[in-house]
Amino acid sequence: MKKTTDMTQGKPMGLLLGFAVPLMLGSLCQLLYTTADSAVVGRLVGVDAFAAIGAANFLSWLVFEIIIGLVQGFGVVFSQLFGKKDGQGLRRAVAMSILLGAGACLILTVAGLFCAGPVLTLMGTPGDIYSSTLTYVYWMYGGAVVTLANRLSGTLLMAVGNSSTPVTANVASCVLNILLDLLFVGVFRWGVPGAAAATILAQVGSFAFCFWRLLAIPEVRVARQDFALSPVHLRELVRMGGPMAFRNGAIAVGGLFVQAAINGYGKLFVAGMAAAEKYFGLITIAGSALDGAFATYSAQNYGAGEMGRIKAGLRCCIWLSTTSSVCMAALLALFGRQLVGLLVAGEPGDLEQITQAGYEYLLALALTIQLMFLLCMYRSGLQGMGSTFAPTLSGFVELGMRLFSVLALPGLLGRWAVYLASPLGWLGAALLLGISYYRVYHKRVRELGKGASA
Repeated sequence: MKKTTDMTQGKPMGLLLGFAVPLMLGSLCQLLYTTADSAVVGRLVGVDAFAAIGAANFLSWLVFEIIIGLVQGFGVVFSQLFGKKDGQGLRRAVAMSILLGAGACLILTVAGLFCAGPVLTLMGTPGDIYSSTLTYVYWMYGGAVVTLANRLSGTLLMAVGNSSTPVTANVASCVLNILLDLLFVGVFRWGVPGAAAATILAQVGSFAFCFWRLLAIPEVRVARQDFALSPVHLRELVRMGGPMAFRNGAIAVGGLFVQAAINGYGKLFVAGMAAAEKYFGLITIAGSALDGAFATYSAQNYGAGEMGRIKAGLRCCIWLSTTSSVCMAALLALFGRQLVGLLVAGEPGDLEQITQAGYEYLLALALTIQLMFLLCMYRSGLQGMGSTFAPTLSGFVELGMRLFSVLALPGLLGRWAVYLASPLGWLGAALLLGISYYRVYHKRVRELGKGASA
């Protein structure tokens, strides 16, 4: 198994595909897992439990997205240092990221546990699923430190060009999660808490495998002396991770307003939207993998001063993601109803409403997903080049567009205002990030004065 990959040498298309394909396989496994996981809850426990977990999604993401944004920013720093061949600096940055991440996770967990109940009430969570939703949120917040450890280890591996190990860990985690779901939910009858516990324990397994592989990479094997406070590395980690965490938090707040609008249509609509969300990984399977590949690729090449390679890599990613989005739109237009129907059992009349809502939402996402891919590629490129302002601002643009959709458009569009909240957010963010990317790129070319030809 290849431990690291230097993405500053070789053809961009081959490097990006070589990095992205394992991520796509991991995403496919994740999709199979989420489908099976949801089917276990939806069919063995019922519509109420399925809707409860769906209603908890955005509130759970509020904390997790902040952690993910923080770790993504750390990953940019790791990739740049690896591209510069600065092994000592990389190890110091890793040590500082552990301290920063642990502190942030503690604060977020405590705040989340105290605020979860009032926020669910403000969101208008249906009364018959409120208790189960709150229970699920408590369990997931309690496991936030596991999410941090798992994300940080996987991000560090990808920063040094190793995408296969996180994927292998993800595959094993998915299999373990399904088995634990069947045990906790199907055999022990623990319901919603059982599903949450299965997810947390599966992430523990994923982290353990990634950590074991990290021990074999000298460039990232930290020692006690690396934990001595390093203001230079702390500042850089905060500079890159802080804005990304702030941005993700803003986007997740927008998600809370969207979920509140979803809740207003009742339990069956909540279940339909939750079913569609479970297939979001299918829609984004190629684009998300390319985003991860380009994030590492752009940061390593910027660290090496190879601006022309960044330009060529972006072209490859846009072409590949566009092809993927067209294929996914056709697939979901034909089979979207059947996919939604796999997840939930219940009365025929209820199932018809759930399936209709889920199918309409899937169509809205599939037909506009290229907007999300574009904003992700531009954002990764900007972050790889050390620019944080536009990526941070984009989160607030996305938040504003989502609020506009769910607050101003329902009278005109009905429930389609809810379906289009995310696509409108993607559109606004993509426009901002696209303009900013090309401005920053040409500025960096002038500053470096080399590697500008594609």
